[in-house]
Amino acid sequence: MARIGVRSADFTWVHRVLVLLRERGHRPCHLESGEAVPHDVKVVLTTIHEAEDGATGLRADHLEADLAKALRGSAEGTRQRRVVVGIDPGPRPGVVWSVDGREEGAKQLDRPDDVGHLVDALSQAHDDRPVLVRVGDGDPGVRNKILRDLVDTSHAIELVDERRTSKGLARHDHVGAARRIHRLRGRAMGLVPDDPRWDGMVRDVQRRSREWTDGRLTLPSSLALEVARGELSMAEAVTRMEGVN
Repeated sequence: MARIGVRSADFTWVHRVLVLLRERGHRPCHLESGEAVPHDVKVVLTTIHEAEDGATGLRADHLEADLAKALRGSAEGTRQRRVVVGIDPGPRPGVVWSVDGREEGAKQLDRPDDVGHLVDALSQAHDDRPVLVRVGDGDPGVRNKILRDLVDTSHAIELVDERRTSKGLARHDHVGAARRIHRLRGRAMGLVPDDPRWDGMVRDVQRRSREWTDGRLTLPSSLALEVARGELSMAEAVTRMEGVN
């Protein structure tokens, strides 16, 4: 992917463009007026009134549309051949995937276990391309369940900070959140991350177990911890406890 420079005397405009580019997974650089274009910058964006010397001008009143067009143009011949999957973890995960930089599909799945099957199907359908999976870091219990299904594969996995993905979206728009996760670079990971907030998460699982059973049962800490870590579903934990009782 070509590196992108942003240049203008209008610093408010520059800030808007930098934010939009970062939301789309780019790492742009701000070029000062008169600064020589670095050798690794293949595209320079500026306002429509300042465009010169091969820079691409964007209209302020059509900024997102012009930016999308400029990015499509810059990707020609430089686009990586790969499959990228964005996952918003939750009881019904949102998943968005692209092939060679172009979105190809989006789904809200019925359960976390379906994520691994979908990623495997995409990998087989595009076996000539590497697969990059970006997983949001929210809902740690479900997140870790999904990660455990993926870490033994050969796919690259990144954990994305979800604080950057939910602003402006409806609470249950998991596909919209997955689309933003798909665009953002995260931190590369190997092992499933531990989480220091287990005590609070265990209490939350215990509260949800009471709601799940209409107040009949509260999961013990040991079972609640397995649910929080994604090792058991709530249904499996409740069934196990009912068997003991």
